[in-house]
Amino acid sequence: MEQHSTGWKPTCREVHRLVSEGMDRELSLLERGRVRVHLLVCSACTRFNAQMDLLRRAMRQGPPA
Repeated sequence: MEQHSTGWKPTCREVHRLVSEGMDRELSLLERGRVRVHLLVCSACTRFNAQMDLLRRAMRQGPPA
């Protein structure tokens, strides 16, 4: 099981948590940087981030007319 990371290289679990939290609050500069660094090397987290972005956009648009 992956443990919480405090360095520049976060775990997938931490990236998922930060991406999800980013829907409710603005991430700090450090948090955003760590997520971006991880997304450069992890295709699974990149897909997760894209899915969450799709959900964000859908929620902003509201229900279909």
